[in-house]
Amino acid sequence: MDKWLIRKSNTIQKDAEIENTQPNAQTQSANQSKITELYQEGPATSYTALKRKRVVRKYDADYLKIGFSWNEDEDDPRPQCLICYEVLANESMRPNKLRRHTETKHPGMINKPIEFFHTKLAQLKTSKRKISHFTTINEKAMHVSYLISLRIAQAGKPHTIGEDLVLPAIKDAVKVMFGDKNLKEVETIPLSNNTVARRIDEMSQWTEDQLIQNVCSSKFFALQLDESTDVQGLSQLLVFIRYIQGNELYEDMLCCEPILRGTSEEIFKTLDTYIRTKGLEWTKCVGICTDGARAMCGKKSSVVTRIREVSPIASWTHCNIHREVLVSKNMPDDLKSVLATSVKIVNFIKSKPLQSRLFEKLCDEMGSAHKSLLLHTEVRWLSRGKVLTRLVELRDEVTIFLDEKSDYVESLRNETFILKLTYLADIFSKLNELNLYLQGAQGANIFTIHDKIRGFIRKLTLWKTNIEDQNYGCFETFETFITDNEAKPSKAVISVISRHLEELKSNFEYYFLEDMQHFEQKRWIANPFHANITTGISTKAE
Repeated sequence: MDKWLIRKSNTIQKDAEIENTQPNAQTQSANQSKITELYQEGPATSYTALKRKRVVRKYDADYLKIGFSWNEDEDDPRPQCLICYEVLANESMRPNKLRRHTETKHPGMINKPIEFFHTKLAQLKTSKRKISHFTTINEKAMHVSYLISLRIAQAGKPHTIGEDLVLPAIKDAVKVMFGDKNLKEVETIPLSNNTVARRIDEMSQWTEDQLIQNVCSSKFFALQLDESTDVQGLSQLLVFIRYIQGNELYEDMLCCEPILRGTSEEIFKTLDTYIRTKGLEWTKCVGICTDGARAMCGKKSSVVTRIREVSPIASWTHCNIHREVLVSKNMPDDLKSVLATSVKIVNFIKSKPLQSRLFEKLCDEMGSAHKSLLLHTEVRWLSRGKVLTRLVELRDEVTIFLDEKSDYVESLRNETFILKLTYLADIFSKLNELNLYLQGAQGANIFTIHDKIRGFIRKLTLWKTNIEDQNYGCFETFETFITDNEAKPSKAVISVISRHLEELKSNFEYYFLEDMQHFEQKRWIANPFHANITTGISTKAE
């Protein structure tokens, strides 16, 4: 054994001397390490074997006589038996090994003519095409199933509509336009009730996972909370989130969780459980936006207070939209009375189906632009402006309809009442425009929103001055009624309107002025190049 090791060592040293024409210390060290490796591996390994590359054997058309085709993979060709469809390794791509497989497993196929194997090869290719075709159809059918399920979820329709309506409609369309040949492919689309429900759950889970992944990768995030009631009277906690991805800000709905009592403890516990379950970190929360409810923003045990305990850097912001709605609710008693009477007139017609149908027929006969009134809903922020505007537009139709049916007709014939009504329609329409901007204008931020509110406050001052100077151009409906009916607003009406505009201005300043002054110090963020910042260096050096 020792002699063999010495002889092997001498052979390797000779090979190394031949390959290295310019020997040096580094080369000798490398050769010595190779010798050591060979000692460790044993006699079955040689130095020349280390340099040997793997040989990839190619398929030969003559192998078909033995009963073998191949997998048609140029990178890794492998023989495939045409009898049992077994795929062998590339090392078996030799006539003797392929013949041995046929003799061992299919002895009755040894002397078959080549035409027999040509037929077998054609059958194999046909089977592959069918499998590939049906696999493609199944993938497309599943894709369509997800798309239709997404449409059903977005439309808020019951899951059974996919099987009961959508799929039969697709069949009818395909049958008429393309004939019966494609109906079988359409019938493979899975749209049962359980399938649609499962698809929607999978898509919603995937969407939530993507959102959580994006939020986890963000350095900071901010939350907006709102407690609302659904159509079934159940209380729901809605949570929206703003986060950073790349160099952009993104907003999305984080979750909607049911709550029972609506206390600050329950709201925070529900939110905290969701945040921790999804792996989010409270320390990244830098902002909280809520309404002015005591449970949300009270001083001692509110939701905001509890969030600040786990995230001290978080700042609270009172929702701008809620504040704007609170501002618009305050008005003089005279205007409140007009608003209440207008709502009663609308409800008198809309609350009874018969009255509503008769009024619609009357509007149709008179060729009115609208066929019905709008029902007032207090929880909808834009309701008052739209309801009053529609009532003013259908003022004549409502007067005719209420004649001899209700005492409200006297109010609609009162010039002072109509003047106040038209003013309310105009001012609430302008407040609606501001509200819509606050709800999410393109590219809006805290600075542009404050600029919009600041501009609206200045408009209130201008409108008040114009009204007192008998310049009514800023209120179109109000001015149109005065022009068409040659009406002359009394001093009492002008005084009420002027007082209302002054109250709106005071309320806007009460709810927004402190917040605007606070963010005014950070306005340099919007345009850093216009900021006047002390650099601490000389004017000459600067």
